[in-house]
This record gives sequence, structure tokens and C-alpha cells, in this order.
Amino acid sequence: MGLFKDWLQKLFGNAAANPKPSVAKDQDSRSGENPMEEKHFKVVRVQPTPNPESFLFILSGKVIASGMRTFDSAEEAKGDALAEALFAIYGVENVFLKENFVTVTKSQVVGWHTLMEEIGEIIEEHLHFYEGEAVPKESTTEIHPVLAEFKKEDFPTSTDEQKTQVIEALLDVAVRPALSNDGGGLDIIGIEGNVVKIHYQGACGSCPSSTTGTLNYIENFLKEAIHPDLTVQAN
Repeated sequence: MGLFKDWLQKLFGNAAANPKPSVAKDQDSRSGENPMEEKHFKVVRVQPTPNPESFLFILSGKVIASGMRTFDSAEEAKGDALAEALFAIYGVENVFLKENFVTVTKSQVVGWHTLMEEIGEIIEEHLHFYEGEAVPKESTTEIHPVLAEFKKEDFPTSTDEQKTQVIEALLDVAVRPALSNDGGGLDIIGIEGNVVKIHYQGACGSCPSSTTGTLNYIENFLKEAIHPDLTVQAN
């Protein structure tokens, strides 16, 4: 945890100067084994997010094949060694994994100086490579296939499933990449008439701007791109 230790010392001073030895050692000394199954990850950088209660722990490699994983409670974390260990820390409220980072969100009642070192050690000890979730891969084409066939005037008479597909595609193209850069994401949990209900993930979950500026941006974007009567609610 050399780089992580240096970062802690700069941020918190001597209080974080003596972390326990990293459990992820001799990681490249074994041969003849599946590298994805045996890979150990190192925390190479810790990065703040717009949400003061969330930090990104940047890892030494890609941690998930595709999609993302999010845990909103200790109950949801059951069966996952990393999430269980993180939720065992008092104050941890959300764990979000994507690409090469883990975002941890804490309660306001505890300070980062009491959690940062332990979180970093747990990530290095328990993080394994995830094959991915049942979440579609982000499109690599210039125009999402759903959007290529979409006609704005047809949206009001479309089924809820068709509306969801269009909105998901637009979010993939114009919203989710920006949220991902800040350690978060969002999920559509339902469409009722002209109301789109979303759920923020990771750093976005308790970020003050998520309920104001970000939400307004998403709503205005969908109004312009799809239909002026659409509204967006965050649950």
C-alpha cells in the first residue's frame, strides 16, 4: 500500500502513518494459474468526489468485466466478501464498483480519517475480479441502435418498455459517463405516465447536487430529447 500510505499521510498526517502491512503481497510470484481468478488489486490512488461523503478508491487494474455492482445495505452485501467486510465498518452506507474503481460512501456521523486506512486494507484483501452483472455493456457505436430507430413523435404512444429502452439509451450516451467519472451512476426503477423514477448509485446517492443541479440537468435533457412533459424523480 505504498502509494495509498503516502496519500493518507498527506491528507491526514501522522494519524495514518502506520497502516498494517498489505495482505496483497507476492501477487506475481505464482505461475500457471488463471490471472483473473488469482489477481490481487492495489489501491493506487484515492480521489474525492462532488459528494463529500464519497471517495473513489482507484485500483491497479480493471475490477469488473462489464457493467457495475452496487450494494446499498449490509443485507444486500451478504454473500460478497468485499461488500460484507466493508459494511462491517461502522459508518459505511454504500459500495459501488465499476471499471477500475470502488466508490465507498459513508455516513455523516463518522470522519474519513477514522475509515480511510481500514477501507483501503479491506479492498486490497478482499477485492476479486468480477465477471460482471446482468447489465448491458455500454454501446461502443456512435449511435445507439435504439436511438437510430427512435422517432420523437412516437414516444407518447410507446409502451413503458419501449420508453424505458429509449431513456436508458440516452442516459448511456449523455449522462452515465459523466456520473461514472465522479464515482457514481443511476438506474431507472420505473416509468409511470410522464414520470421517470430513477435511483442514484455510488457517490451520487447522497450527493447534495444529485437532488438539485444533476436532477434538473437530467430532466431538462430528457424534456428536450424526448418530450416536454417528462419529469424525473429520484428515489
